Amino acid sequence: MTRIDTYRAVSLVSVSLLARYLDHVDAPKIDYRAELPPHRQIAAWLLAHIDSGNPAEGQPLPSEKDLMDLFGVARTTARRAIAYLRDQGVVRTVPGRGSYVAKRG
Repeated sequence: MTRIDTYRAVSLVSVSLLARYLDHVDAPKIDYRAELPPHRQIAAWLLAHIDSGNPAEGQPLPSEKDLMDLFGVARTTARRAIAYLRDQGVVRTVPGRGSYVAKRG
């Protein structure tokens, strides 16, 4: 098994585990009349999950597409939620790979 094959196998397992996790997640409804904009509501929900340890440090966050499906929002809204967490130093984004929980420290 080559290095690339190993990476692909690990990536597929991570995506598979994330998909199973998202099947059991109860996402709150977005309140469009709330003081917080939708992307901040999603970011708060993600932050609460990160603070509870799920996903753990270094683990992937749901993709933009997964957040779109989960919350019923536009891709821009999902992207802004992840960007907000990245600006706060909570997540790191790897272009073409996704966003991961950053090391706290």
